[in-house]
Amino acid sequence: MKLVDRCGPIVAALVGGVLAAFALRESEVLDHTIAAKDGLSGVLVTPQWAGTIAAVVAVVVLTVLLRLRSGIGAAATALVGAAAIGLPAVVAVATEPALTLNAVGAGLMLGVAAYPAAGRRVPLIALALGVLAATVFFGVARLWRVPAQRWSVTLPGDPFYVPATVPLPLLAGAVIVLGGVALVTRPDERGAGVRPAIVGVGLPVVFLLLYTVLGTTESGPVSWTVAVGLAAAATLGGAWLLPASEWRVLLVGLAVAAATVGHVHYLPGAWWWVLGGLIALVAGVMVGWRYPMAAVGMVLLVLVVATGLLPDGGIFDAVTITAYTLVLPGALGLSVASVLSPTPADAPVVVSTAMVPLTMTFFAVSAPLAVADYGWSNGYPTSESGPVVTVVSPLPLGIVVATVTAVLATLALARRSDPGRVRVLVRHGGR
Repeated sequence: MKLVDRCGPIVAALVGGVLAAFALRESEVLDHTIAAKDGLSGVLVTPQWAGTIAAVVAVVVLTVLLRLRSGIGAAATALVGAAAIGLPAVVAVATEPALTLNAVGAGLMLGVAAYPAAGRRVPLIALALGVLAATVFFGVARLWRVPAQRWSVTLPGDPFYVPATVPLPLLAGAVIVLGGVALVTRPDERGAGVRPAIVGVGLPVVFLLLYTVLGTTESGPVSWTVAVGLAAAATLGGAWLLPASEWRVLLVGLAVAAATVGHVHYLPGAWWWVLGGLIALVAGVMVGWRYPMAAVGMVLLVLVVATGLLPDGGIFDAVTITAYTLVLPGALGLSVASVLSPTPADAPVVVSTAMVPLTMTFFAVSAPLAVADYGWSNGYPTSESGPVVTVVSPLPLGIVVATVTAVLATLALARRSDPGRVRVLVRHGGR
């Protein structure tokens, strides 16, 4: 029983985090860019909508579970979440309602996964890394599965029915793990604070409003930049409202969201890159646990984002690929472990932080793109002699804005940690 109490929350947090993020990324509608032209109705099938719904549901469910402290309630919630995700596998569900249904299910599963992790450092690290790693490196999934066709724009009265995002056997296993752990363990955290819950619910809603009004794929560069600036300001303001053990966590989420401006595509034969990234992730966690260096991890994230400004071709492509496949996992593990290892943060803050790349999709979805030059198939290199890993970035404006956002998050973290040192650095930089 002691082994279950120690390792159970870690396993549940990792399984729930990976499953929730994968389900959200897998549910992405292929034509959401076209659907966005329809205004509000088009936004309802975007990754932004899915991430917002999942994040709000997860924080609300977690807050309620921490108040009730009911293992039976948590197990029942996990079952309902799995049923919501798996329903399209047994009942014909059209694309638009399926996306929202899947997001609700992912939020329920994530909230249950975070319940036994509350107040425990290692499970919270596992939860955050599970969500963030599955989000950032979702492209790895292309190595073992063929993406499902998910279309939302169809003829009137002829909806397109989609499959479930996660196979039913995996959902059943996840329910057993999450429900079993919730029944035999109790969170160390007595209840969620009011401010963390408000920030966890409020920020995703603010991001959704900014995306809908200013930052969709149909927005111009100026409008998109304003949306990103306001979203970053809202995140920094939300971080400032939180206690010392939480605001650093949220800033890491902002920097990781900026890193999603570059999309990594893995082709067959890229297993060595994947293995190297996994090793770097574990190494970053171990270093961050033993020697917390959040600022170093954040600086590495800034450098990764900035590599998108390098010219295309030759050694520059190798630098960008190395940064996104090896440096980014290490920086992610180092940053998360560094901010969560000293003092356990409120579980709702960790959940909302892990979901920031999925709720602030300005970088991953709507950053200004150049005119695509597609090949005869899907736009990716068709030559077998080409690189097994490619990094696709938006226009330089998008990369610059993402880099500035990551820099601001890093400076905010460093300033509140050591204001004197930041003032000295700024003074020397201005000479």
